[in-house]
Amino acid sequence: MTFPNDAKLLNRAREGGAAGTGLRQSYARVGKFALIQHQRYAHAKQFKRANRALKTLRTYLGRVIRDIGRKIEGNSGLEATFTTLLMLARRVREQQQRQRGPKVYSLHAPEVECIGKGKAHRPYKFGV
Repeated sequence: MTFPNDAKLLNRAREGGAAGTGLRQSYARVGKFALIQHQRYAHAKQFKRANRALKTLRTYLGRVIRDIGRKIEGNSGLEATFTTLLMLARRVREQQQRQRGPKVYSLHAPEVECIGKGKAHRPYKFGV
């Protein structure tokens, strides 16, 4: 489980979509580098630079989503395979920090929700 606007979740969505289709560019090397840069900037409390790296990751994910959409267009077998994955990737890309409603916390278990417990030692837990 990760935070719904986490860079790691964006990167995982990009990696998961790139497999299986002949994409023009998968952003494997530069996407990994942007993730590392975001983590370094956030650790150093350089949040403007971290947000810039996060925006780069979001851009890479959007490009991969659009490229997969172009590749699978017209092929019903591939469309059936990639429908749920593309839907999840779009939700991950467009969700905001304080939005209302359901969010994606995990790609392998998209049904997971954040449950508020109201206790000081563990205020939230993730489950169904």
